[in-house]
Amino acid sequence: MKYIIGHISPDTDTICSALVYEDYLKQKNIEAKAYALGHLNNETKFVFKKFNVKEPEHIHEIPKNSEIILLDHNEETQSINNINDLDIVEIIDHHKVKLETDKPIRIHIEPLGSSCSIIAKKYFKSGREISPQNASLLLAGIISDTLHFRSPTTTDQDKELTEKLNKIAQIEDLEKFSLEMFNAKSDLGNIDTEELIKLDYKVFDFAEGQKFGIGVMETTDKEFGLKRKDEIVKKLKEIKEKDNLQGIYFMIIDILEEEGYTLCADEEDSKLFIKLFNTEDQNGVLFVDNVVSRKKQIMPIFQQYFNK
Repeated sequence: MKYIIGHISPDTDTICSALVYEDYLKQKNIEAKAYALGHLNNETKFVFKKFNVKEPEHIHEIPKNSEIILLDHNEETQSINNINDLDIVEIIDHHKVKLETDKPIRIHIEPLGSSCSIIAKKYFKSGREISPQNASLLLAGIISDTLHFRSPTTTDQDKELTEKLNKIAQIEDLEKFSLEMFNAKSDLGNIDTEELIKLDYKVFDFAEGQKFGIGVMETTDKEFGLKRKDEIVKKLKEIKEKDNLQGIYFMIIDILEEEGYTLCADEEDSKLFIKLFNTEDQNGVLFVDNVVSRKKQIMPIFQQYFNK
């Protein structure tokens, strides 16, 4: 059997693409099962409840030498704990290639707005049947990762696939549906500070000895995060020291206003961010307008800086 896994701190795109790809492979008589590497966020839970989808089983390790398919990621730091003991047979992703393998494997990477877009293309190209439920999941993943086309990662193909999928899913008002998703994501209640930081958190190895943690909170209520600034900064300092990171940031993304508010662990991290993004410290908050994508607008600038 093939294990299908997305990245740790799973989001709607990684979970939905993995679940629907399980169905795609089963239609080809390939035994496969999708798993989650962490707790689902409230947006994904909302989507599952709306479309009556069962949450996938959570795992932290897979039996040694098992065959795995990586979806929506290809970096060891973003994957399962014992990835080096496993046999990677396929990667499907919309990020840059980072992982090395010791043998040729199937790799499908496209510069699209979501992994769900890639899975949707596979269905349409092959002529395989997409159920209304699975079409709805793919739509949710595309809407989530592109912030309903607000993100610079959005392509014309994402928009075209959304139209084709909704002919099957029949969601009456996609704008209303997207706002319901984003509001669900923003409803975090009394969430623990570290859990808040790591809801959508990735560690990037920009250069040797230059590992940075970047957490993102996409929200329609930025004040939820900004009001907790002091406790978030304190926890960022703890994570930076514990995980031996060169730097760590927590970005609060206002989805509707398309604005970014970044919190840093310390002055060293703040100075670097100010230098890279030509901003200034506003009482411990670094504001950048029209920045909503970690992949497209944040990571490349760090990468360019450390590779020069």
